[in-house]
Amino acid sequence: MRGRSAWLDPLLVAVFGAAVSLAGAARPSFWYDEAATISAAYSRPLSGLWDMLGNVDAVHGLYYLLMHGWFEIFPHTEFWSRVPSGLGVGGAAAGIVVLGGQLSTRTVALTSGVMCAILPRSTWAGIEARPFALSMLLAVWLTVVLVASARRGTWWAWVGYGALLGVSVLFEVYLALLPAVHAVFLLAFCRRRRVLLPFAATSVVILGAAVPFVAVVAAQVHQVAWITPIGRRTLEDVAVQQYFDRVPLFACAAAAVVLGAAALWLLKVRAISPGDRKLVVLAAAWLVLPTAVIILRSVVAEPVYTPRYLCFTAPAMALLLGVCITALARPVWATAVVVALFAVLAIPNYAAVQRGPYAKYGMDYSQVADLISAHAAPGDCLLVYDTVTFQPAPLRPLLAARPDAYRDLVDVSLWQRAVDRRAVFDTNLIPQASTGPLARCPNLWVITQADPAAPEHEQGVAIPPGPLFGGTPAFAVTHDLGYRLTERWQFNLVQVFRAER
Repeated sequence: MRGRSAWLDPLLVAVFGAAVSLAGAARPSFWYDEAATISAAYSRPLSGLWDMLGNVDAVHGLYYLLMHGWFEIFPHTEFWSRVPSGLGVGGAAAGIVVLGGQLSTRTVALTSGVMCAILPRSTWAGIEARPFALSMLLAVWLTVVLVASARRGTWWAWVGYGALLGVSVLFEVYLALLPAVHAVFLLAFCRRRRVLLPFAATSVVILGAAVPFVAVVAAQVHQVAWITPIGRRTLEDVAVQQYFDRVPLFACAAAAVVLGAAALWLLKVRAISPGDRKLVVLAAAWLVLPTAVIILRSVVAEPVYTPRYLCFTAPAMALLLGVCITALARPVWATAVVVALFAVLAIPNYAAVQRGPYAKYGMDYSQVADLISAHAAPGDCLLVYDTVTFQPAPLRPLLAARPDAYRDLVDVSLWQRAVDRRAVFDTNLIPQASTGPLARCPNLWVITQADPAAPEHEQGVAIPPGPLFGGTPAFAVTHDLGYRLTERWQFNLVQVFRAER
């Protein structure tokens, strides 16, 4: 890539990638993990964030610090909380264009960049207020810097690689696996002492310096105790979920493209260029090594594998697909047609699943907050009944996602504040412990588990509680204190009652 295309192509792909990811970003409700981001980065001062990281979630500390600064400028709405991730996907796609242009043709570079932008895992990460998209960005540009450093061989280039590697590991601890990927690439194509020695020295120094941080993160591994052990579903997770989200047709098309290109090369129907060979080896190592290490650790130690944690390997899949598509469809117009077909396969999941109102594990935190903001009056009381059957429980994190919606209410079910206990979320009182404050509340809002048998909206002088709420201590306590249920709203996982005395 020469001249204007060297900077214009990455810029255009970056804008395209960010636009694709951020389209419809405001529609899905916040969910449990995003509520953790709001709680850590918005709802506490920096001193409180530091205290929390010493206890839990140190693995996301640098991301929370970044978002803390972001929320000083932008509101913590669904859209603005996800903008850094959308920009991260755009930056990752631009980096793939640069990386492709370093080693292969402009067509391969652009095809790979566009595939990175439309890959279902990318469009998922682009509207997730979590660090996954930014880990993609760092992984791509760290690899770009590696290739540049290997070519230039200057000490300042390797210092830049080391600095970016250090930041990357602090941002996402699994990025410590990337030097192993880079080592495979260098050993395959650049076995010169003036490259291997500074690379090895830089990697050893930076990873050695990161050991204390890795130890802190490892000590907090109990946070992911919910992850299931490696089993039959792991194969599906790796083959489909890890890169293609919930789009098996996209996965099948990707497999067909890779196998088709491999057949052309192996049968010598079409020769693979030296640059494309480098990209294929780099992408294969990037895909296989981190996944294998994390799965192996899940087998021999505690389970830590879940598809979204491997987001930083998704650009490698885009790179591999870009090379294979251009090998199969040599004319530029044919390459564009194949990429368009991939986009068509992704659209149903992109539009109807990823960007639906309950797209994130069915959670409805935002819809409940919108209701409370629209109908509750300052001074009304709030009772959150925390015992629910859906996961992840409890319900208390629902309040953390949109804290301003509940700020003017009297939270009679609050027990311990997250800041005080150096945790991510507040804890809840049992309803029986809330009787004192409840006795002084004229109006009450109750948030509890949804009842599929009840209508979406119901209003009356004294509506029935329904079978799910009627047998709970929360209903018994409020009923004994003289509250009547006057209105009910049903969402996906949660129902909300208005009660009056």
